[in-house]
Amino acid sequence: MQVQLPTDVLRRMRRHLFRSGSREIGGILMGEEIADQLFRIVDFSVDTSGGTRAQFLRDADHHDEALSAFFERTGANYARFNYLGEWHSHPSFSVNPSLQDVHAMQDLVDGSGEVDFAVLFISRLRWYWRFECSAYLFVRGHPPSLVSVTRVERAT
Repeated sequence: MQVQLPTDVLRRMRRHLFRSGSREIGGILMGEEIADQLFRIVDFSVDTSGGTRAQFLRDADHHDEALSAFFERTGANYARFNYLGEWHSHPSFSVNPSLQDVHAMQDLVDGSGEVDFAVLFISRLRWYWRFECSAYLFVRGHPPSLVSVTRVERAT
């Protein structure tokens, strides 16, 4: 699987990361399926109040509203535009998922979240502006796998 990260989405995420400082922030990823196993991040929600220096817990209601608004903007074309996964920052740690991250995502795809797959996207800023990220695919009944993230000029 490959995920495209458009520069306009990257800029917005970078601003949120910079403003949050050493607190973890995050939300959900909304994406577009471009081709088989190729997705583009189109938008993301962000919760800047649900995190501490070492943990992020998202407010489900806030992100459900963001997802509903996304579906309205995209004409409820669920086959093309849909929930892609979760994202959060690791400002003080590597962009690898923690054991807690892995368990939360496995719980999401193994039944409690009613999704067959989800991407976990973890990001941070190093030296105030250098953006680092990783992405992992979680599929029901399978171990997580690394996802290729490529930067593209902009979302369409």
